[in-house]
Amino acid sequence: MNKKDYFFEDINTLIGHIVKFLDNPTPLKVQKSLYFLWAFYAATYGNIDYSKDTEFSKQEQYPRELFPAKFEAWTYGPVINSVFADYHQTNGFADISDSYDENGISDTNTKEVWSFVNDLLSQINEVNDFGLVERSHQDSAWKNTYKEGEKHCRMSNDEIKEDYINYVRQQSKI
Repeated sequence: MNKKDYFFEDINTLIGHIVKFLDNPTPLKVQKSLYFLWAFYAATYGNIDYSKDTEFSKQEQYPRELFPAKFEAWTYGPVINSVFADYHQTNGFADISDSYDENGISDTNTKEVWSFVNDLLSQINEVNDFGLVERSHQDSAWKNTYKEGEKHCRMSNDEIKEDYINYVRQQSKI
């Protein structure tokens, strides 16, 4: 059994890293980073079948989710309302810190997940805000939930995960 439910028990640890990592950490880009990181993690590390005899079944298990997520389908794509509210009720991202220290990590799984986070953030960093919005609008989890003019339409984490399992499978066939 996993020793913890989420890789990041506190989402602010990840947000701090995202903000310091991205060249232009707009609120929209931070929200989309959280979404894509959560989705791709869920479809890969969070989807490992430990019951099969593989290289993964012999090691410590990865948590099923990157962080506790409650995505909502908003006009510009998936949003975590609590992150949106915190940003607008405080000094934005000005006071957030990044506790990531590559040299302080000895655990193999932890190194692997941080490498995954940094690789995906490097790709996200190359796309402008509205390119990320456009990409998130392709997901059936968003399309099936979004209602014009409404906020707080809760997206299904299971549906997000299924979208991204399908994306990962398609990519592995190339």
